[in-house]
Amino acid sequence: MSRVTVAAVGAGVWGSNIVRALKELELEGLLSLEAVVDLDEKRARAVASKYNVRRYLTDIASIPALGIQAATVAVPIDKLVGVGKFLASQGVNIFVEKPVALRPEEIEELIKVVRQANVVAQPGFIVRYDPTTLLLRDELRKRGRPRYVVFKRLSQRPSHRMKFPITYDLMIHDIDLAHFLLHGQSFKVLSVEVGDEVEGVPQLVTVHMKIGSVHTQLIADGLLPVKVREAEVITDDAYIKASFTEGKVLMSFQGGENLLKAGGEEPLRAELRDFINRVKGRRSSIAPTLEDALQACRVAEQIHLMEND
Repeated sequence: MSRVTVAAVGAGVWGSNIVRALKELELEGLLSLEAVVDLDEKRARAVASKYNVRRYLTDIASIPALGIQAATVAVPIDKLVGVGKFLASQGVNIFVEKPVALRPEEIEELIKVVRQANVVAQPGFIVRYDPTTLLLRDELRKRGRPRYVVFKRLSQRPSHRMKFPITYDLMIHDIDLAHFLLHGQSFKVLSVEVGDEVEGVPQLVTVHMKIGSVHTQLIADGLLPVKVREAEVITDDAYIKASFTEGKVLMSFQGGENLLKAGGEEPLRAELRDFINRVKGRRSSIAPTLEDALQACRVAEQIHLMEND
């Protein structure tokens, strides 16, 4: 297979960013971006025009009808799984943005459809591809299992996303990141604290859990006007602080400290490259699976239920 034909479903802010990254990969000869699809025809036309995409569409049924091989799905959170299921059932390989679905049962249904159709499906856990994540993972491999970890994901959410639980919007990234860095150990949620509600939806959630033997804290704040993306790790001999916004990992030891700079490809382009290569039949050591998305969704559901206790 030379160029994979692709459609981008969703032309909002993030969907437009995906179109931009796909066009960059198109220049490398990896794919051919055939269409931008959005229910809003004006928005679909504008994004297609901006990035010189040959078609704009308003109906996802046009994607398999045109023989397009793969699609990225970046629609509102509550619509992701429905679009993904339809496309997969029609033999289209799918890249579905996080959290894929709001209920584990929906992801289980999607897994069945994907297996029956024998297509590639990849969830959009972009933080796995962040150069800072990969640098942190490499350092943790050298140091052994952490004693405890703290993840912070803080930034003001757009008003249209505040209606969705922050656990599925922001915190889901760190649930998967913890799974990725700590090698898929079992999750046990110990406590959940919430605050700062907007129209009945908590915008601040703090979670204490155990992942295997590692005590882990997750903090998500959707109101803070400052963007913070950090992980702090305590090992037997070091304190490690990773700043994803700055692309730095600070290692502090008894005798001093070492500041490491992360470098590598833009995470969005890297994960889309992985998806296209998987459609071509190549394997990936870091690409998340729908089973990973299912595990993250189960943890998010448990946290969300405890929010309301």
